[in-house]
Amino acid sequence: MFQNYLKTTLRNLWKHKSFTLINVFGLAAGLTACMLIVLYIQHELSFDQFHKNKQQIVRTIMHYSIEGTANKTVMTGTKVGPALKRDFAEIEQFVRVADPAFSQQKVVIKKGEQQFNESRFLWADSTFFDVFSFSLVKGDAATALNGTNKVVVTEAMARKYFGNENPIGQILRLEDRVDYTVTGVAADAPSNSQLQFDFVASFMSLSAAKTEMWWTANYVTYFLLKPSASASQLQAKLPAYMRKQSAETEMTGNNFLTYQFEPLTDVHLRSEAEGGIIASGDIRYIYIFSVIALLILIIATTNYMNLTTARATERAKEVGVRKVMGAVRGQLFWQFLGESMVVTLVALLLSILLTVLLLPVFNTLSERELTLQILLQPAGIGALIGAWLVVSCIAGSYPSVALSYFQPIKVLKGAFKNTASGLALRKSLIVLQFMISVFLVIGTLVVKNQLHFIQNTKLGYDKQHVIALTTDERTNKNLPVLKNELRQNPNVKSISLAYETPTFIKWGDGLETEGTSAPVQKMITAFPCDEDMAETLNLELVAGNDLSSEDMERLKGKDESQADYRFLLNETMIKQLGWKPAEAIGKKVRVGGRTGEVKGIVRDFHFASMKQPIGPLVIFPVTWGNVLLVKLTGNNLPQTLTFLENKWKTFAPHRPFTYTFLNDEYNQMYANENRINQVFTYFSALAVVLACLGLLGLSAYVTAQRTKEIGIRKVLGASTASITTLLSADFLKLVLIAILIASPLAWYAMTYWLNDFAYRIEIEWWVFVVAGVVAIGIAMVTVSTQSIKAALMNPVKSLKSE
Repeated sequence: MFQNYLKTTLRNLWKHKSFTLINVFGLAAGLTACMLIVLYIQHELSFDQFHKNKQQIVRTIMHYSIEGTANKTVMTGTKVGPALKRDFAEIEQFVRVADPAFSQQKVVIKKGEQQFNESRFLWADSTFFDVFSFSLVKGDAATALNGTNKVVVTEAMARKYFGNENPIGQILRLEDRVDYTVTGVAADAPSNSQLQFDFVASFMSLSAAKTEMWWTANYVTYFLLKPSASASQLQAKLPAYMRKQSAETEMTGNNFLTYQFEPLTDVHLRSEAEGGIIASGDIRYIYIFSVIALLILIIATTNYMNLTTARATERAKEVGVRKVMGAVRGQLFWQFLGESMVVTLVALLLSILLTVLLLPVFNTLSERELTLQILLQPAGIGALIGAWLVVSCIAGSYPSVALSYFQPIKVLKGAFKNTASGLALRKSLIVLQFMISVFLVIGTLVVKNQLHFIQNTKLGYDKQHVIALTTDERTNKNLPVLKNELRQNPNVKSISLAYETPTFIKWGDGLETEGTSAPVQKMITAFPCDEDMAETLNLELVAGNDLSSEDMERLKGKDESQADYRFLLNETMIKQLGWKPAEAIGKKVRVGGRTGEVKGIVRDFHFASMKQPIGPLVIFPVTWGNVLLVKLTGNNLPQTLTFLENKWKTFAPHRPFTYTFLNDEYNQMYANENRINQVFTYFSALAVVLACLGLLGLSAYVTAQRTKEIGIRKVLGASTASITTLLSADFLKLVLIAILIASPLAWYAMTYWLNDFAYRIEIEWWVFVVAGVVAIGIAMVTVSTQSIKAALMNPVKSLKSE
């Protein structure tokens, strides 16, 4: 029996090659899309799951409030780890991690004559390899980081710097100043780790590590809790504990400083705190990708239903003969379900092949290192078999039931006609498919418009043709001379030194007004830079004057607490203080231990993501910094960059010439949104194609049902155009219904997504019109292929078919 079913199935599929290919392609395309998305989701959910103690590791969040302004950041002071470890028995161990990339620094590492700018460089406590499950290939984990000037390199860096030599005991020179001894070689960090590194140096090498401070929050602190400890119960004890430290933290009255814990496995997708070692993902995007995968699969399976039932009239006589010969409904059901399983199996195998071929492209699109390894594991193989069975049953159940219910007498007499309820179901499936397609098209247009708005809106500063160079104390000593040399090139407009770039300023500080009976304290963002920053970024002054060389001279040779500073405040800052621009000039303020007066007010500009409103900002002069910003005209760019490189090698031979454009740095902030945009674009296009395949099946079915009607209309003089219009009208109604349902759903979903941005577009009416026109246009082209074919058929042949 089984052999007969299989032989019949294969013969049937081979006889109708075009329908078989469409079915296989539709299911394979849908399964491929789902498989790629599932691989991405699995990778995102697996972040930090490889750590042996993952359930006991927490990351510390610093939660503080000054004058009613609360903030949360993952950056903490040096004292948090040691103090809590000493005072709470629940804590097994702690590790502090410093990442120079957080302040946009790169570490220059020199070995012999070769030197490189390295961005994946961490400093960590000696407990790093005890808390985390990063394995050492060479060296002793217990002693590799205990002491000063020790460094562990990854296997990739060991090959890069030492080739086939044994790295242990070798010397690497940092910043052309300090020699570090290689004490270990670690396995390369897996791609699903939120801690990415090529080097880990001993934390005690840092000068700041020698002093325990609650503030100066430049470090990420992790705790390994004891197995019996509860993170939430420990966290509940911290507010009272920190109030006892108020004399040291200087947080009194309604001001407070405390700490919260987030599980290590939640850091990548569920953290809401600012900062961090690398950019995190977002659990909301996992939900979005999951919904897209489900929608694509729904379209693919409903396609199979529609295309299979479209051939019902062709298979009707076969069913009639089989029933006359004694076949029962159950046998026929399993025969047709078996056909579905064969088609789905072929589609699944094809989708695996397509996934292998498309995975490198998808990795580039998603900026991940996904592999097919999970599919080769027992769980992955089981999931594939489960997917095959589920999709086969969903896609094949309705056609199998419908075909097995045919009545042999009516069928063999040629009086077969499907029920109205069956046709209504198939039409509903088409509405569902186009509803999904229109939803995705609208989503794509909204995401594109928002990204276009973000990338083209006026930020309040000019980021075009501005490059950022990582600098250091040694280079900064010759900065005036370097600036003069660079200005000799007519394509160099301005040069300025800063602690970090203006793209995303991370320096948090406190401002306190002075000379008043009731001093006001505010949490602010600080932008330390030199006197040329306003010119370099084209910042607009609304009152007062810019920083000058005299302001810089006033700082030389003086401690920060003794110097007389001049400050520039932004508009948001003076609004919070209740000052008007003109009256703010000359006011006495204190910013993080620096005293001075307000010299100027700058127009508000965006110094963080567009997801955040512009906050209070203070610009103050410094003679030190990590970044040199060079404003170019944009003319003869290759020659200008060559000129800069040659000058750089003269003045900073100890640092490789590597640069980034502010424009690229700004766009990188929205990498997640850009990925969503690309995914929406590709998968909405796929959804439309698959929906058209379903529409093709239904239109073929309907035209086959109306063959006699078409023949009679042709005999009575109906034109090809009128018959095409008649047949297309019903489908146009289905697409219009889909548009009407999808539009409000898409508006609601995309409004929710846009709410994540403080500065966003309004969803305009034309978005829905474009999506509707695209859906209608493609649908009509698809239906017309069947309608025109039926209209051109010889009416004699049409009437004979009945």
